[in-house]
Amino acid sequence: MLIHDKAHELARALRATPEFHALNQWQSKLKADQAAYKMFVDYRRKEIAYQTQLMSGKEPDAEQTKSMQRLSEIVGLNSIAREYLQAEAKFATIYNDIQRIIGDSIEEISSIYTEEQEGGNN
Repeated sequence: MLIHDKAHELARALRATPEFHALNQWQSKLKADQAAYKMFVDYRRKEIAYQTQLMSGKEPDAEQTKSMQRLSEIVGLNSIAREYLQAEAKFATIYNDIQRIIGDSIEEISSIYTEEQEGGNN
C-alpha cells in the first residue's frame, strides 16, 4: 500500500472523529452569530500577536497581559465562542498527538538538526 493511501486514510479517520464534528458544528454556530464571530476573530488576532511577541522573546508589559486576560474572560462569557474554543482544544489534542506520533517516527533521520545545534556527532 502506498504511503499516500495511508495518509488519506488517516485524514478520513480524523474527519470522522466526534471532536472534528463538534468543532465543525461550533464553527458553523460561531459564524452564524455575527457579533460572536467578530468578537472571536478580534480576540484570536490579538491572541496571535500576543503569543508572537512572547515567542520572539519580548516580554509584554503588565497592561498588555491584563488586557489579554480581560479579553479572554469576555470571550469566555459568550457561550458560542466558549464552546467553540473548548471544541477547538479537544480537536487540537488529537491533532497534536498525531503530529507527535509522526514526528517520533522520523526522529532518527531528523536528529541531524539537533546534533548540529548541540555541536556533536552521534
